[in-house]
Amino acid sequence: MKKIVLSIIIVFAFMMVQSSVFASEYLTYQSIRFDRFGGQLLRDYTKSDYEQYYDMLGGRRFWGWRTVTVMNNEPVTFQKETRYVITNQGTSPINKSYHFRLTESSKVQLSASGNIGISTSGNVRGFSLGLDANIDGRISNERSTTEEERVEIRMKVDPNTALKVAVYGEGYITNGVGKYYRFFINARTGGWEVFVLTTEYFSVVKEVIDEDLRR
Repeated sequence: MKKIVLSIIIVFAFMMVQSSVFASEYLTYQSIRFDRFGGQLLRDYTKSDYEQYYDMLGGRRFWGWRTVTVMNNEPVTFQKETRYVITNQGTSPINKSYHFRLTESSKVQLSASGNIGISTSGNVRGFSLGLDANIDGRISNERSTTEEERVEIRMKVDPNTALKVAVYGEGYITNGVGKYYRFFINARTGGWEVFVLTTEYFSVVKEVIDEDLRR
């Protein structure tokens, strides 16, 4: 499809679209892109990456964690999901209304690999065995919520055009590896990752339907 000159991008400056957020929901996003070259998600670590990062941990310790931070609060942008696509191949415009609720909040999501665990206490999630306290730039699980607002968008889909409504956003990724020791014995080994969601917004884009698709 060719993008029509009059593309409409509607950005709502709010911290969060109200929905259920699970520990690793960000891993289901359609795409996550680091702002700088070389950024890496935990799920993309290779075997050689783990070996390299484990070598950076240093020697054993009597008790507790040894950790290495690989990505430290690296900015990312993402496409969370495509809400819907409306295609008008007719000769008359289509008028649509879209409703959603906005609420400001802060969300922290975690993931881990190996046998590093994630624990939950009420609405707060954290890594097991106090790993959080050993991560550079300590992670906060605080949630803040302010007033909620209901928003309505009225849209017109012209003939031979398609309209796409998608959710995009921004956040930060911190990840690395760690080993937990008891009496100099390695009891836990693996990777950890923290995703901090800062902003989500809707993008509404009109595109001209490719002539080949109309045949």
